[in-house]
Amino acid sequence: MQPLITPTQAFYRKWLKRLWLPGALLVGSPILFNSMFFYNEAGYMTHVRTIFGDEKIVDDVGYATRWFGRATVWKKAISVQSVLALDKLDENPDNDALGATIETFPIVFLGNVDAKVESAARFRLPSGEAFLTIAQEYRNPDNFIRSALLPAIKETLQATASLMTADDYYAGARSEFAAEFENQLKDGLYLIKRKEVRRVQGRLPDQTAILQAGTEQGQFGHNSGSQYITEKVTDDKNVPIRKQQQFRRFGVEVVEARITNIDPNPQYRERMLKVQHALAELAVARQNRLKEEEEKRLVTARGEKEVEAKRQETLRDQIARTTQAETEKQLAVISAERERSRAEIEKQTAELLREKAVTTAAATRITADAEAHAREAALKADGALQSKLDALVEINRAWAQAAAQAPVPGVMMGAAGSGAVGRQDELSQLMGVLAAKAAKDMALDLKPGG
Repeated sequence: MQPLITPTQAFYRKWLKRLWLPGALLVGSPILFNSMFFYNEAGYMTHVRTIFGDEKIVDDVGYATRWFGRATVWKKAISVQSVLALDKLDENPDNDALGATIETFPIVFLGNVDAKVESAARFRLPSGEAFLTIAQEYRNPDNFIRSALLPAIKETLQATASLMTADDYYAGARSEFAAEFENQLKDGLYLIKRKEVRRVQGRLPDQTAILQAGTEQGQFGHNSGSQYITEKVTDDKNVPIRKQQQFRRFGVEVVEARITNIDPNPQYRERMLKVQHALAELAVARQNRLKEEEEKRLVTARGEKEVEAKRQETLRDQIARTTQAETEKQLAVISAERERSRAEIEKQTAELLREKAVTTAAATRITADAEAHAREAALKADGALQSKLDALVEINRAWAQAAAQAPVPGVMMGAAGSGAVGRQDELSQLMGVLAAKAAKDMALDLKPGG
């Protein structure tokens, strides 16, 4: 027997039959919309596969149809970086497609020194058919990163580390390492070969912090007779041969590649500290030596300065004395020249006077000779009577004048009975005597006819 349906129940059943389809459509519309459409963000590309078997690439910003198919989102530029300590915030889910952040992996430098490298690389994906090939080959970004990009980065880092030693890197080849890493990541890996090089006998080992197990290396160097180096393999045109990166075949471009840090093993770090300490002590010793040398140069300079000052003073005195001596010499020469000139003038004057005197004497002698000759001739003519008479007259005149001026005595004395003799008689007798003497001296004959 069927249960009775009340009018209320009948009313609800009636409206339920009418509203269930619109309600189902209203509730399922968001799900239906998301199954038919999706939104492509800026900087992303979407690989769409519809239920009809069609594939397409959507790289425009906005809504696009996928018709109940599958849509895989790819970022146009994928970043891959490695860090020493991976943070939970750095983990990226596969559907985020922001790239990949992984822990560092070890590399081995030339010389068997291992280290961990922090790096960052950014790749730009192609568009169109080239991207569709990548999407078909790798299906999702995480698979592409882990299968294509990460192995390429690891291989490139190790190939770059094989080009140099850890000592070379820490001695100043950091930028070279980063440049080689980016170069090989873009253009391919160098093919290298290992070569043994013999050391020159007697050459001291280079300083290095690399130690082989169980060996002593003196001043942080190894004393083996040979060492191994790597060289790039070249073709007949001397162009390095490269191994092409696989991801470059799909048109993927390397935007940038950086080496942010290299962390060597603890043993090498400890040896680096020893080397740094030794270099610091060496630098201090070198500075002390330079200081001592500078002080020595300063003392030498001061001594040379004093010696030079004394030498200059002595030289100045010497120059002054030499100048004074030269001046005195010049003055003496000038004085001697003046005296010589004066003597020469006096000599010339004396010569002139002598010549004049000789001439005058000659003239006087000639004149005297002439007068003497004349007198002699006159005397020979008259016996020089006139001259003798003139001379006698002059003598008598002189005696007469003297007698006239002779004083008269006041007292006259004479013997008694003798004849009286006066003043006049005395003078007459005196004059007679003198006249006779003068005549005798002149050989004058006063006799008549004499």
